[in-house]
Amino acid sequence: MSVAPASPSPPTAWLRGNLRPVAGIAAIVAAVHLAGLAGLVLARPEPPWWWLAGGVGIVSVAAVATFATSAGRPRLERVGDRLRVRLAPGRAEDVPLDVVECFFMGSQVIGPVADDTPRYRVGTLVMRVAERARSWQTRPTLAAWGAWEDGAVVFDGRWCEPLSADLARRLSGWLVEAKRQAAAAPVAERPS
Repeated sequence: MSVAPASPSPPTAWLRGNLRPVAGIAAIVAAVHLAGLAGLVLARPEPPWWWLAGGVGIVSVAAVATFATSAGRPRLERVGDRLRVRLAPGRAEDVPLDVVECFFMGSQVIGPVADDTPRYRVGTLVMRVAERARSWQTRPTLAAWGAWEDGAVVFDGRWCEPLSADLARRLSGWLVEAKRQAAAAPVAERPS
């Protein structure tokens, strides 16, 4: 008698964050800081300003490091019978699996939208929330990371791992498996 191989369990982190934009922000902060430092040296070569430059540098590094930590966290991860969604620094929403319907690819317009200029689009991943889940239809987000309106949770492709139709299919498969596991769990194990 042969035993069918067990399907691999889905990872905890379903959609990873992206640190590439943070590197650009860090480069800009460093350039501004160095330009300011050069201006101080040229304007006032005596050393009393060093403590100010050092203090500003420490604050800048701390701010970029904090933002990088937040940007690098998964945008979507499974936590028990919920999906944790991060679409703003320092904010996470734990959405019950039973109100998540599906995942699919999308795109959104970026840049100027005047009729005489070209429109640019960025790839997005959409997580659909059931209409019956009225309390989960809208949440505040950082617009650069995505949007959450009318039951559509939209992840901006610039702030997460590279998006593809294959990724959307994998997420939908993991969602089905996670819902099966949650439904099969004994009542005593289910969180209330």
